[in-house]
Amino acid sequence: MFNFPIPGADAGSTVTYQFTGLDRRARVQDGACREMRNFCADDAPCLSPRRGRRRIEEYQAATLILHKNGKAFVVDGTEVKYGGEAVGSVSAGRKRAVVMNDWVFLWPDKAAYNTATGAFCGMEIHTGALAVTFTNSSVTRKDGAAWAFQTGDGVTIEGCAQEYNNRTAVVQAVDGSTLTFYDNVFQFGELGSGENQSTHEWGESAVTFSRTVPDLEFVCEKDNRLWGVYDNHLCCCKLGDGFNWNVFNGLATDAFDVGVGSDGAFTGIAGYASYVLAFKEGCVHKVYGTKPTNFTVNTSYISGVQAGCADTLQIYNNVLYYLSREGVMAYGGGTPEPIGMQLNCGYARAVAGMHGAKYYLCGVGADGRAEIVVYDTERGLWAREDETEAVGFSSNAGTLYLLDADGGLWQCDTDDAVQWEAVFGPFENVQAEKRKSSRLDLVLTAERGAIVNVDIRSDGGGWRRVWSGAARREDCTVNVPFLPVRGHGFSIRLRGTGRVTLHAINRRFKEGSAR
Repeated sequence: MFNFPIPGADAGSTVTYQFTGLDRRARVQDGACREMRNFCADDAPCLSPRRGRRRIEEYQAATLILHKNGKAFVVDGTEVKYGGEAVGSVSAGRKRAVVMNDWVFLWPDKAAYNTATGAFCGMEIHTGALAVTFTNSSVTRKDGAAWAFQTGDGVTIEGCAQEYNNRTAVVQAVDGSTLTFYDNVFQFGELGSGENQSTHEWGESAVTFSRTVPDLEFVCEKDNRLWGVYDNHLCCCKLGDGFNWNVFNGLATDAFDVGVGSDGAFTGIAGYASYVLAFKEGCVHKVYGTKPTNFTVNTSYISGVQAGCADTLQIYNNVLYYLSREGVMAYGGGTPEPIGMQLNCGYARAVAGMHGAKYYLCGVGADGRAEIVVYDTERGLWAREDETEAVGFSSNAGTLYLLDADGGLWQCDTDDAVQWEAVFGPFENVQAEKRKSSRLDLVLTAERGAIVNVDIRSDGGGWRRVWSGAARREDCTVNVPFLPVRGHGFSIRLRGTGRVTLHAINRRFKEGSAR
């Protein structure tokens, strides 16, 4: 006896009730969204739109935002603002910023702002050529002016007639126009000569004094030190002192500077667990230790940070997330694990922010198009928000802020309505016979007045609207009958506004012939 399907007869139904977020790969689970806009994973395994954003501030050309002591620190063009007040000025262009104690440090300008005292200053000091009087342990300005240096500064001295005195020395005391250093740090005459031993004061006519800071490409804070990279060097400042990078006294508080042997440019740096990670695209240099005398640099050849994506380095629950050439990575100290396969795309540049357990990534493609995607680290799901190009994210007091490329500052997670869209499918029928889709049942929870539109397409054809309406009650099942469409698979697109939670999609079929 042979059993043949009867065309037009009911062929059963399939229920999808596990929604697994954004997934753009060639074949995906039935509950995955091929594409989406303005959804989130908050109600997983159900699917719901994200909360809104509200524009709260407008800047002219803002390129950086962070929060310190509950106030926004913003670089707007050439103006530096803190708590809405102008506090200093810098050159135009993107900045690297790092916070240590009360200070915010900025590169490449090498400027610093103290959030407690309101002081805004340069990190470097340069005197120009001066006439001075030396002793074996001090330098006094002949013009009587006070020095700008402070006790503990590493001062680089140049222009002395005796080459030995052109060196970097650490200031031990400052008294008006006199700097005091260690005993016998300076010498006069030939070393070891009688003149050298007996002469304790001499003059110089054109000597320069400076406190310099390296031209760091990337910078981070770890264990009360600033760490950075330049050229092929990895360095850190003196303990607790972001102004001093040339203090080498053999003490635990000293600065540190070392060259590395790997090829390529550095692409990012981060403090992670008990060490500092300095990334290149094809490797990471790990710095272990607690003081300069035991700092050790090891190299691991792993998938590192993609060039132009240093701002994607974010940490949550002792896992470091970043964008590499191979996609988004989760690094736990060993081999990084790829977690961005579902995005199925590459970005030319990107920035990211961490808010709670969510990793917010704004990527810009080679075509200049931007998108914000969000990875829920606890649920392991991706969601896509919209096409906003963000230049920075910052969290403060439980609220996430987004700075866009047009200078708008947005507060996230507001009650503002969003327009949303989700595309499911194609739902595939792998049997030889073709089945006719006859009805959809959408199990929804919706706020009163929420708008829902349902479109379908079969076997890659065009979209057509099959249902549209507004929610009249909060708990409902939307029955979407439509003319049977024969095909191996069909896709569903949901569009609308308002708060809607999708609990299940029930697809009903009728049998079709194999012809």
